Amino acid sequence: MRALVVTGDWQPRPGYVPDEEEIAGRWARNASQVWRHPKWAAVTLPDPVLRSATDVLVRVRASGVAVSTLRMTATDGDGYVTLPYRMALPLVPGHEFAGEVIEVGSAVSGLRAGDAVAVETLRPCGRCPACGRGRVNACLDGQFAGFDIDGGLAEYAVVPSVHARSLEALRERFDDDSVFQVGALCEPAAIVYNGLFEVDRHLRPGMRVGVLGCGPLGLAAVALVRAAGAAQVLAFDPVPDRVDLAERLGADRGWSERELEPSALPSVVQDETAGRGVDVVVDASGAPGEVLSVAQQLLAIGGHVVHLGVGGPPGAFRPMATMGRAVTHTFSMGHIGGFDPVIALHAAGRIDLTPMVGGRWALQEGLAAVEHATDKRVAKTLVVQA
Repeated sequence: MRALVVTGDWQPRPGYVPDEEEIAGRWARNASQVWRHPKWAAVTLPDPVLRSATDVLVRVRASGVAVSTLRMTATDGDGYVTLPYRMALPLVPGHEFAGEVIEVGSAVSGLRAGDAVAVETLRPCGRCPACGRGRVNACLDGQFAGFDIDGGLAEYAVVPSVHARSLEALRERFDDDSVFQVGALCEPAAIVYNGLFEVDRHLRPGMRVGVLGCGPLGLAAVALVRAAGAAQVLAFDPVPDRVDLAERLGADRGWSERELEPSALPSVVQDETAGRGVDVVVDASGAPGEVLSVAQQLLAIGGHVVHLGVGGPPGAFRPMATMGRAVTHTFSMGHIGGFDPVIALHAAGRIDLTPMVGGRWALQEGLAAVEHATDKRVAKTLVVQA
């Protein structure tokens, strides 16, 4: 099968000693400590086969190129990967994908050949303390397709059936290609759904919401809070094209750095909300350390910040700014449990995230798709197969 892969050199940093499990499996708990000189390649691999009676074989129809996927080949001055994730190389990346089931294992029920599915790419271990408490998205020893096991930037993928979520309900509202494109957008949208409605649960109909960062997470947040009954949705992103998308997906007003310096945002939001501030800030900036102080200035008394984006430099946290205004913060990661609600909202016509797709590339053009995804004006690049 055709596939994109990331390769690299196993060269643990001086002073870092991999444990026996890392050495035996040729993977790293923290990629930035081990993998050096990573690079992309387009290759031909053997077709995958079912490994278990509960697996399904999926022909991938759409796969997103995420920022975290791009970071797999970003390096520091010494040539080491900057991504601090668990990672194995060589590897087929791609953790946002959907496709058509072409074969099911003998013990699979509820799925059959021809079904459209979106793939949950986190595979919880089921043994660690987090899993034991039902916090599977915080699993301490799970695997993640696209990072330490093969993902979806390939013609085919083998998937545990429990992690293949049906997209069949979308067929009445979306054409065939769009069904799979919605499926590829489920992973980032499910992260937002979990953060807003499962981990946090502060959002109520009639509230005012500010969204910082209009990449895929922020754009999904705009659509989801609007569908949940937010009375006012305000959005900010450095890039004007992404602000335009936010307004298309449901934001009442949006600003880019072309119109407004970030330091001026609090006073503008106060004006837009008649001096009340917003009830909830969704931090999807990818740089929480940089926006933390701004986020707190946007909030009403008793307001709340939901942090979804990761990365960026550390920032100064000022406890009195939080305590004095009775502000609370929630930090959330993980997508398991969010796919089915996101699919149901699309099927019901309550949301449609497909406008965020800014480019579609065939798998044989996959390396060009990776380059296209680095354009910050583009919210989401997809690699697709007919």
